[in-house]
Amino acid sequence: MASWRVLLAEDEPLMAQMMVDMLAELPIEVVVARNGRETLARVEQGRPDLILLDCMMPEMDGFEVAAVLKGNPETQDIPIIFLTARGRVEDKVRGLELGAEDYLIKPVRREEMLARVRNVLRRFETRRAAVPPQSSMMRGRLDVMGLPNIVQVLEAERRTGTLRLTSEARRGEILFLEGRVAYAMEGARQGETAIYRMLGWNKGDFELELTTGTGPATAQIARSNQSLLMEGVRRLDEIPALRQTVGSPEGPIKMFPVFRDGLLRRTLPSGFQQLVTLCDGRHTLGQLLDATALDEWGALGFLARFLKLGMLEHGVAAKRASPRLGIQVSVEFQSLKAFRPARSLDVSARGMFLRTTQVYPVGEDILVRFNLPGVAHPFKTVGRVMWSSSVDTSQGLPAGMGIQFLDLEGQEQGVVEQYVVELLLDRVLTDETEGKE
Repeated sequence: MASWRVLLAEDEPLMAQMMVDMLAELPIEVVVARNGRETLARVEQGRPDLILLDCMMPEMDGFEVAAVLKGNPETQDIPIIFLTARGRVEDKVRGLELGAEDYLIKPVRREEMLARVRNVLRRFETRRAAVPPQSSMMRGRLDVMGLPNIVQVLEAERRTGTLRLTSEARRGEILFLEGRVAYAMEGARQGETAIYRMLGWNKGDFELELTTGTGPATAQIARSNQSLLMEGVRRLDEIPALRQTVGSPEGPIKMFPVFRDGLLRRTLPSGFQQLVTLCDGRHTLGQLLDATALDEWGALGFLARFLKLGMLEHGVAAKRASPRLGIQVSVEFQSLKAFRPARSLDVSARGMFLRTTQVYPVGEDILVRFNLPGVAHPFKTVGRVMWSSSVDTSQGLPAGMGIQFLDLEGQEQGVVEQYVVELLLDRVLTDETEGKE
Protein backbone atom coordinates (compact mmCIF):
# COMPACT_ATOMS: atom_id res chain seq x y z
CA MET A 1 0.00 0.00 0.00
CA ALA A 2 1.37 3.44 -0.93
CA SER A 3 2.05 6.12 1.69
CA TRP A 4 -0.50 8.89 1.86
CA ARG A 5 -0.52 12.47 3.11
CA VAL A 6 -3.56 13.45 5.21
CA LEU A 7 -4.34 17.01 6.27
CA LEU A 8 -6.28 17.22 9.56
CA ALA A 9 -8.06 20.55 10.09
CA GLU A 10 -9.00 20.70 13.79
CA ASP A 11 -8.85 23.75 16.08
CA GLU A 12 -9.04 21.85 19.40
CA PRO A 13 -5.51 20.59 20.31
CA LEU A 14 -6.72 17.66 22.42
CA MET A 15 -9.10 16.42 19.71
CA ALA A 16 -6.39 16.87 17.07
CA GLN A 17 -3.91 14.77 19.07
CA MET A 18 -6.50 12.04 19.66
CA MET A 19 -7.15 11.78 15.92
CA VAL A 20 -3.44 11.73 15.10
CA ASP A 21 -3.04 8.85 17.56
CA MET A 22 -5.99 6.99 15.95
CA LEU A 23 -4.41 7.28 12.51
CA ALA A 24 -0.93 6.23 13.66
CA GLU A 25 -1.30 2.61 12.52
CA LEU A 26 -2.02 3.59 8.91
CA PRO A 27 0.88 4.24 6.48
CA ILE A 28 0.11 7.95 6.30
CA GLU A 29 1.70 11.30 7.15
CA VAL A 30 -0.67 13.51 9.16
CA VAL A 31 -0.34 17.29 8.89
CA VAL A 32 -2.40 19.41 11.33
CA ALA A 33 -3.99 22.80 10.62
CA ARG A 34 -5.57 24.85 13.45
CA ASN A 35 -8.04 26.96 11.48
CA GLY A 36 -9.57 27.45 8.05
CA ARG A 37 -6.98 29.83 6.63
CA GLU A 38 -4.11 27.63 7.81
CA THR A 39 -5.82 24.70 6.11
CA LEU A 40 -5.77 26.48 2.74
CA ALA A 41 -2.15 27.48 3.29
CA ARG A 42 -1.17 23.88 4.05
CA VAL A 43 -2.84 22.73 0.83
CA GLU A 44 -0.77 25.27 -1.14
CA GLN A 45 2.42 24.07 0.53
CA GLY A 46 1.82 20.41 -0.39
CA ARG A 47 -1.15 18.69 -1.94
CA PRO A 48 -2.71 16.17 0.51
CA ASP A 49 -4.34 12.89 -0.53
CA LEU A 50 -7.21 13.47 1.91
CA ILE A 51 -8.51 16.30 4.11
CA LEU A 52 -10.23 15.61 7.44
CA LEU A 53 -12.10 18.90 7.82
CA ASP A 54 -13.73 20.14 11.02
CA CYS A 55 -16.96 22.04 10.25
CA MET A 56 -16.64 24.58 13.08
CA MET A 57 -13.28 26.42 13.06
CA PRO A 58 -12.19 30.02 13.64
CA GLU A 59 -11.52 32.51 10.79
CA MET A 60 -13.06 30.19 8.14
CA ASP A 61 -15.33 27.25 8.92
CA GLY A 62 -15.05 23.89 7.18
CA PHE A 63 -17.84 24.60 4.70
CA GLU A 64 -16.12 27.80 3.55
CA VAL A 65 -12.81 25.97 3.17
CA ALA A 66 -14.46 23.19 1.17
CA ALA A 67 -16.14 25.75 -1.11
CA VAL A 68 -12.77 27.35 -1.89
CA LEU A 69 -11.10 23.99 -2.55
CA LYS A 70 -13.91 22.64 -4.75
CA GLY A 71 -14.01 25.92 -6.69
CA ASN A 72 -10.35 25.61 -7.66
CA PRO A 73 -9.66 23.22 -10.60
CA GLU A 74 -6.27 22.37 -9.06
CA THR A 75 -7.74 21.21 -5.74
CA GLN A 76 -11.34 20.25 -6.53
CA ASP A 77 -10.54 16.53 -6.75
CA ILE A 78 -8.98 16.28 -3.25
CA PRO A 79 -11.33 14.04 -1.20
CA ILE A 80 -12.81 15.57 1.95
CA ILE A 81 -14.29 13.92 5.03
CA PHE A 82 -16.19 16.37 7.25
CA LEU A 83 -15.85 16.13 11.04
CA THR A 84 -18.62 17.65 13.15
CA ALA A 85 -20.28 17.45 16.51
CA ARG A 86 -23.65 18.07 14.83
CA GLY A 87 -25.56 15.41 12.91
CA ARG A 88 -28.28 17.55 11.35
CA VAL A 89 -29.52 16.52 7.92
CA GLU A 90 -29.08 20.11 6.69
CA ASP A 91 -25.36 20.00 7.53
CA LYS A 92 -24.95 16.67 5.74
CA VAL A 93 -26.70 18.00 2.66
CA ARG A 94 -24.51 21.11 2.65
CA GLY A 95 -21.37 19.02 2.94
CA LEU A 96 -22.44 16.58 0.22
CA GLU A 97 -23.37 19.42 -2.12
CA LEU A 98 -19.86 20.74 -1.66
CA GLY A 99 -18.52 17.38 -2.86
CA ALA A 100 -17.51 15.73 0.43
CA GLU A 101 -16.91 11.99 0.38
CA ASP A 102 -18.08 11.28 3.92
CA TYR A 103 -19.37 12.78 7.13
CA LEU A 104 -18.22 11.67 10.60
CA ILE A 105 -19.98 12.66 13.82
CA LYS A 106 -17.80 13.42 16.87
CA PRO A 107 -16.83 11.70 19.03
CA VAL A 108 -15.52 9.25 16.42
CA ARG A 109 -14.78 5.63 17.30
CA ARG A 110 -11.26 4.55 16.36
CA GLU A 111 -12.44 1.56 14.25
CA GLU A 112 -14.88 3.73 12.30
CA MET A 113 -12.28 6.45 11.69
CA LEU A 114 -9.73 3.97 10.33
CA ALA A 115 -12.27 2.21 8.12
CA ARG A 116 -13.65 5.43 6.59
CA VAL A 117 -10.20 6.93 5.96
CA ARG A 118 -8.85 3.69 4.49
CA ASN A 119 -11.85 3.29 2.16
CA VAL A 120 -11.65 6.85 0.82
CA LEU A 121 -7.89 6.66 0.22
CA ARG A 122 -8.16 3.35 -1.59
CA ARG A 123 -11.05 4.60 -3.71
CA PHE A 124 -9.13 7.67 -4.82
CA GLU A 125 -5.72 6.07 -5.19
CA THR A 126 -6.17 5.25 -8.88
CA ARG A 127 -8.27 8.30 -9.81
CA ARG A 128 -6.81 11.25 -7.94
CA ALA A 129 -7.03 13.47 -11.01
CA ALA A 130 -10.69 12.69 -11.77
CA VAL A 131 -12.97 15.74 -11.95
CA PRO A 132 -16.66 15.39 -11.04
CA PRO A 133 -19.06 16.07 -13.96
CA GLN A 134 -19.91 19.73 -14.33
CA SER A 135 -23.58 18.77 -14.47
CA SER A 136 -23.41 17.20 -11.00
CA MET A 137 -25.44 19.11 -8.40
CA MET A 138 -25.03 16.78 -5.40
CA ARG A 139 -23.16 13.56 -4.73
CA GLY A 140 -22.80 11.26 -1.75
CA ARG A 141 -23.09 7.82 -0.21
CA LEU A 142 -26.32 6.11 0.74
CA ASP A 143 -24.98 4.97 4.12
CA VAL A 144 -24.41 8.63 4.97
CA MET A 145 -27.69 9.94 3.57
CA GLY A 146 -30.47 7.53 2.63
CA LEU A 147 -33.07 7.94 -0.11
CA PRO A 148 -35.88 9.14 2.25
CA ASN A 149 -33.74 12.08 3.39
CA ILE A 150 -32.64 12.83 -0.18
CA VAL A 151 -36.27 12.96 -1.36
CA GLN A 152 -37.25 15.30 1.47
CA VAL A 153 -34.34 17.66 0.81
CA LEU A 154 -34.94 17.83 -2.95
CA GLU A 155 -38.64 18.46 -2.33
CA ALA A 156 -37.92 21.27 0.14
CA GLU A 157 -35.55 22.91 -2.36
CA ARG A 158 -37.87 22.22 -5.34
CA ARG A 159 -35.01 20.70 -7.33
CA THR A 160 -35.33 19.46 -10.91
CA GLY A 161 -32.88 16.78 -12.02
CA THR A 162 -32.12 13.08 -12.32
CA LEU A 163 -31.01 11.26 -9.19
CA ARG A 164 -28.83 8.26 -10.11
CA LEU A 165 -28.25 5.57 -7.48
CA THR A 166 -25.89 2.58 -7.48
CA SER A 167 -25.75 -0.24 -4.94
CA GLU A 168 -23.32 -3.05 -5.75
CA ALA A 169 -24.35 -4.16 -9.27
CA ARG A 170 -27.78 -2.51 -9.08
CA ARG A 171 -28.54 0.83 -10.69
CA GLY A 172 -31.59 3.06 -10.63
CA GLU A 173 -32.65 6.60 -11.42
CA ILE A 174 -35.38 8.96 -10.27
CA LEU A 175 -36.48 12.07 -12.16
CA PHE A 176 -37.50 15.02 -9.97
CA LEU A 177 -39.58 17.87 -11.37
CA GLU A 178 -39.53 20.90 -9.03
CA GLY A 179 -38.95 18.61 -6.07
CA ARG A 180 -41.64 16.05 -6.91
CA VAL A 181 -40.79 12.44 -7.76
CA ALA A 182 -42.13 12.09 -11.30
CA TYR A 183 -40.53 8.97 -12.81
CA ALA A 184 -38.45 6.09 -11.47
CA MET A 185 -36.70 3.06 -12.98
CA GLU A 186 -34.55 0.31 -11.46
CA GLY A 187 -33.74 -2.80 -13.48
CA ALA A 188 -37.00 -4.44 -14.53
CA ARG A 189 -38.96 -2.29 -12.08
CA GLN A 190 -40.63 0.99 -13.03
CA GLY A 191 -42.70 3.59 -11.25
CA GLU A 192 -43.60 3.06 -7.59
CA THR A 193 -42.13 -0.45 -7.43
CA ALA A 194 -38.73 0.99 -8.42
CA ILE A 195 -38.93 3.53 -5.57
CA TYR A 196 -39.93 0.86 -3.04
CA ARG A 197 -36.98 -1.27 -4.17
CA MET A 198 -34.43 1.56 -3.86
CA LEU A 199 -35.70 2.68 -0.46
CA GLY A 200 -34.15 -0.50 0.93
CA TRP A 201 -30.64 0.34 -0.33
CA ASN A 202 -28.41 1.37 2.59
CA LYS A 203 -25.10 1.04 0.76
CA GLY A 204 -23.91 2.60 -2.47
CA ASP A 205 -23.62 6.03 -4.06
CA PHE A 206 -25.96 8.70 -5.39
CA GLU A 207 -25.57 11.70 -7.68
CA LEU A 208 -28.05 14.36 -8.74
CA GLU A 209 -27.53 15.70 -12.26
CA LEU A 210 -29.12 18.78 -13.79
CA THR A 211 -31.48 17.30 -16.38
CA THR A 212 -35.02 17.84 -17.55
CA GLY A 213 -37.51 15.81 -19.56
CA THR A 214 -39.88 12.94 -18.98
CA GLY A 215 -39.76 9.17 -18.71
CA PRO A 216 -41.87 6.31 -20.08
CA ALA A 217 -45.52 6.27 -19.09
CA THR A 218 -45.01 2.96 -17.25
CA ALA A 219 -42.44 4.64 -14.99
CA GLN A 220 -44.62 7.64 -14.10
CA ILE A 221 -45.53 8.21 -10.44
CA ALA A 222 -48.76 9.88 -9.37
CA ARG A 223 -48.43 9.64 -5.57
CA SER A 224 -47.13 12.57 -3.54
CA ASN A 225 -43.61 12.25 -2.17
CA GLN A 226 -44.88 11.88 1.38
CA SER A 227 -47.40 9.19 0.46
CA LEU A 228 -44.73 7.37 -1.51
CA LEU A 229 -42.28 7.36 1.41
CA MET A 230 -44.94 6.29 3.93
CA GLU A 231 -46.00 3.36 1.76
CA GLY A 232 -42.38 2.42 1.12
CA VAL A 233 -41.53 2.43 4.84
CA ARG A 234 -44.61 0.32 5.57
CA ARG A 235 -43.51 -2.26 3.02
CA LEU A 236 -39.96 -2.33 4.35
CA ASP A 237 -41.32 -2.95 7.87
CA GLU A 238 -43.37 -5.93 6.64
CA ILE A 239 -40.63 -7.59 4.56
CA PRO A 240 -38.94 -9.46 7.50
CA ALA A 241 -42.24 -11.16 8.43
CA LEU A 242 -42.91 -12.08 4.80
CA ARG A 243 -39.40 -13.52 4.46
CA GLN A 244 -40.00 -15.60 7.56
CA THR A 245 -43.27 -16.88 6.10
CA VAL A 246 -41.67 -17.82 2.78
CA GLY A 247 -38.68 -19.30 4.58
CA SER A 248 -35.35 -20.19 3.01
CA PRO A 249 -36.16 -22.95 0.55
CA GLU A 250 -33.22 -25.08 -0.52
CA GLY A 251 -32.77 -24.88 -4.25
CA PRO A 252 -34.99 -23.20 -6.84
CA ILE A 253 -38.58 -22.03 -6.32
CA LYS A 254 -41.01 -24.26 -8.22
CA MET A 255 -44.78 -24.10 -8.52
CA PHE A 256 -46.64 -27.35 -9.10
CA PRO A 257 -47.08 -27.58 -12.90
CA VAL A 258 -50.83 -28.07 -12.63
CA PHE A 259 -51.13 -24.65 -10.94
CA ARG A 260 -48.50 -22.85 -13.00
CA ASP A 261 -49.91 -24.05 -16.33
CA GLY A 262 -53.45 -23.21 -15.22
CA LEU A 263 -52.52 -19.67 -14.19
CA LEU A 264 -50.55 -18.98 -17.37
CA ARG A 265 -53.58 -19.94 -19.45
CA ARG A 266 -55.43 -17.04 -17.86
CA THR A 267 -55.17 -13.30 -18.41
CA LEU A 268 -53.01 -11.98 -15.58
CA PRO A 269 -51.50 -8.60 -14.63
CA SER A 270 -47.99 -8.35 -16.13
CA GLY A 271 -46.03 -8.38 -12.87
CA PHE A 272 -48.08 -11.25 -11.47
CA GLN A 273 -47.74 -13.26 -14.68
CA GLN A 274 -43.98 -12.73 -14.74
CA LEU A 275 -43.68 -13.98 -11.16
CA VAL A 276 -45.68 -17.11 -11.97
CA THR A 277 -43.46 -17.68 -15.02
CA LEU A 278 -40.32 -17.37 -12.88
CA CYS A 279 -41.58 -20.09 -10.48
CA ASP A 280 -40.30 -22.68 -12.96
CA GLY A 281 -37.78 -24.49 -10.79
CA ARG A 282 -34.78 -22.68 -12.28
CA HIS A 283 -34.51 -19.64 -9.99
CA THR A 284 -33.53 -19.49 -6.33
CA LEU A 285 -35.40 -17.09 -4.06
CA GLY A 286 -32.71 -14.41 -4.43
CA GLN A 287 -32.58 -14.76 -8.21
CA LEU A 288 -36.35 -14.61 -8.43
CA LEU A 289 -36.54 -11.42 -6.33
CA ASP A 290 -33.89 -9.76 -8.52
CA ALA A 291 -35.54 -10.80 -11.79
CA THR A 292 -39.16 -9.90 -11.05
CA ALA A 293 -40.62 -6.52 -12.00
CA LEU A 294 -42.34 -6.45 -8.58
CA ASP A 295 -40.70 -4.90 -5.54
CA GLU A 296 -39.53 -7.29 -2.82
CA TRP A 297 -42.64 -6.77 -0.68
CA GLY A 298 -44.97 -7.51 -3.59
CA ALA A 299 -43.07 -10.60 -4.75
CA LEU A 300 -42.76 -12.04 -1.23
CA GLY A 301 -46.45 -11.39 -0.60
CA PHE A 302 -47.47 -13.45 -3.63
CA LEU A 303 -45.00 -16.23 -2.76
CA ALA A 304 -46.39 -16.38 0.78
CA ARG A 305 -49.90 -16.69 -0.68
CA PHE A 306 -48.80 -19.44 -3.09
CA LEU A 307 -47.23 -21.27 -0.18
CA LYS A 308 -50.32 -20.94 2.01
CA LEU A 309 -52.52 -22.35 -0.76
CA GLY A 310 -50.16 -25.29 -1.27
CA MET A 311 -49.07 -24.28 -4.77
CA LEU A 312 -45.27 -24.42 -4.27
CA GLU A 313 -43.14 -27.55 -4.11
CA HIS A 314 -41.63 -26.75 -0.71
CA GLY A 315 -42.99 -26.44 2.80
CA VAL A 316 -46.04 -28.37 3.96
CA ALA A 317 -47.50 -28.57 0.45
CA ALA A 318 -44.54 -30.61 -0.78
CA LYS A 319 -45.76 -33.55 1.35
CA ARG A 320 -49.16 -33.69 -0.32
CA ALA A 321 -49.73 -35.98 -3.26
CA SER A 322 -52.17 -33.62 -4.99
CA PRO A 323 -53.92 -30.22 -4.57
CA ARG A 324 -56.28 -29.89 -1.62
CA LEU A 325 -58.86 -27.23 -0.77
CA GLY A 326 -61.38 -26.69 2.00
CA ILE A 327 -64.88 -26.23 0.50
CA GLN A 328 -68.42 -26.05 1.91
CA VAL A 329 -70.41 -28.80 0.13
CA SER A 330 -72.79 -31.52 1.24
CA VAL A 331 -71.18 -34.90 1.90
CA GLU A 332 -72.51 -38.15 3.34
CA PHE A 333 -70.59 -41.04 4.84
CA GLN A 334 -71.27 -44.33 6.60
CA SER A 335 -69.42 -47.31 7.95
CA LEU A 336 -71.18 -49.53 5.39
CA LYS A 337 -74.21 -49.38 7.72
CA ALA A 338 -75.94 -46.00 7.47
CA PHE A 339 -74.99 -42.67 5.92
CA ARG A 340 -74.40 -39.74 8.24
CA PRO A 341 -74.40 -36.09 7.04
CA ALA A 342 -71.51 -33.60 7.19
CA ARG A 343 -71.05 -30.25 5.41
CA SER A 344 -67.35 -29.43 5.49
CA LEU A 345 -64.31 -31.24 4.10
CA ASP A 346 -60.89 -30.85 2.50
CA VAL A 347 -60.91 -32.86 -0.72
CA SER A 348 -58.28 -34.03 -3.21
CA ALA A 349 -58.13 -36.71 -5.88
CA ARG A 350 -56.48 -39.07 -3.37
CA GLY A 351 -58.76 -38.62 -0.40
CA MET A 352 -60.43 -36.20 1.95
CA PHE A 353 -60.31 -34.80 5.45
CA LEU A 354 -63.85 -34.88 6.85
CA ARG A 355 -64.59 -32.36 9.63
CA THR A 356 -66.93 -34.19 12.02
CA THR A 357 -67.11 -35.39 15.61
CA GLN A 358 -68.74 -38.67 14.42
CA VAL A 359 -65.55 -40.55 13.68
CA TYR A 360 -64.60 -44.18 13.07
CA PRO A 361 -61.42 -45.90 14.19
CA VAL A 362 -58.27 -45.92 12.07
CA GLY A 363 -58.27 -48.77 9.57
CA GLU A 364 -62.05 -49.02 9.15
CA ASP A 365 -63.41 -48.92 5.58
CA ILE A 366 -66.31 -46.57 4.99
CA LEU A 367 -68.51 -45.56 2.07
CA VAL A 368 -68.42 -41.85 1.17
CA ARG A 369 -70.92 -40.04 -1.06
CA PHE A 370 -70.69 -36.39 -2.08
CA ASN A 371 -71.53 -33.83 -4.78
CA LEU A 372 -69.35 -31.05 -6.17
CA PRO A 373 -71.08 -27.87 -7.38
CA GLY A 374 -71.08 -27.69 -11.16
CA VAL A 375 -70.25 -31.39 -11.57
CA ALA A 376 -73.17 -33.34 -13.02
CA HIS A 377 -72.77 -36.72 -11.38
CA PRO A 378 -72.33 -37.52 -7.66
CA PHE A 379 -69.29 -39.31 -6.32
CA LYS A 380 -69.50 -42.51 -4.30
CA THR A 381 -66.39 -44.34 -3.23
CA VAL A 382 -64.98 -46.58 -0.52
CA GLY A 383 -62.34 -45.06 1.69
CA ARG A 384 -60.15 -46.16 4.55
CA VAL A 385 -59.80 -44.14 7.76
CA MET A 386 -56.12 -43.18 8.13
CA TRP A 387 -56.51 -40.74 11.06
CA SER A 388 -59.37 -39.78 13.36
CA SER A 389 -60.13 -37.71 16.43
CA SER A 390 -63.51 -36.79 17.89
CA VAL A 391 -62.12 -33.56 19.42
CA ASP A 392 -59.81 -30.78 18.27
CA THR A 393 -56.21 -31.77 18.98
CA SER A 394 -53.59 -29.78 20.90
CA GLN A 395 -51.66 -29.51 17.63
CA GLY A 396 -54.50 -27.47 16.12
CA LEU A 397 -56.10 -30.19 14.00
CA PRO A 398 -59.91 -30.09 14.01
CA ALA A 399 -62.06 -33.06 14.96
CA GLY A 400 -62.55 -35.36 12.02
CA MET A 401 -61.20 -38.21 9.90
CA GLY A 402 -58.51 -38.43 7.25
CA ILE A 403 -59.85 -40.80 4.58
CA GLN A 404 -57.92 -42.38 1.73
CA PHE A 405 -59.96 -43.21 -1.39
CA LEU A 406 -59.69 -46.91 -2.30
CA ASP A 407 -61.70 -47.27 -5.50
CA LEU A 408 -62.13 -43.79 -7.03
CA GLU A 409 -61.46 -44.37 -10.74
CA GLY A 410 -58.84 -42.48 -12.75
CA GLN A 411 -61.36 -40.41 -14.67
CA GLU A 412 -63.17 -39.42 -11.50
CA GLN A 413 -59.85 -38.60 -9.85
CA GLY A 414 -59.12 -36.25 -12.73
CA VAL A 415 -62.48 -34.54 -12.36
CA VAL A 416 -61.93 -33.94 -8.63
CA GLU A 417 -58.38 -32.69 -9.12
CA GLN A 418 -59.37 -30.28 -11.90
CA TYR A 419 -62.22 -28.97 -9.74
CA VAL A 420 -59.85 -28.25 -6.83
CA VAL A 421 -57.24 -26.66 -9.11
CA GLU A 422 -59.76 -24.31 -10.73
CA LEU A 423 -61.12 -23.16 -7.36
CA LEU A 424 -57.59 -22.51 -6.07
CA LEU A 425 -56.73 -20.50 -9.16
CA ASP A 426 -59.94 -18.47 -8.75
CA ARG A 427 -59.00 -17.81 -5.13
CA VAL A 428 -55.49 -16.61 -6.06
CA LEU A 429 -56.87 -14.17 -8.61
CA THR A 430 -59.55 -12.96 -6.21
CA ASP A 431 -56.94 -12.32 -3.50
CA GLU A 432 -54.74 -10.51 -5.99
CA THR A 433 -57.58 -8.23 -7.06
CA GLU A 434 -58.65 -7.51 -3.48
CA GLY A 435 -55.05 -6.73 -2.56
CA LYS A 436 -54.95 -3.99 -5.21
CA GLU A 437 -58.14 -2.42 -3.93
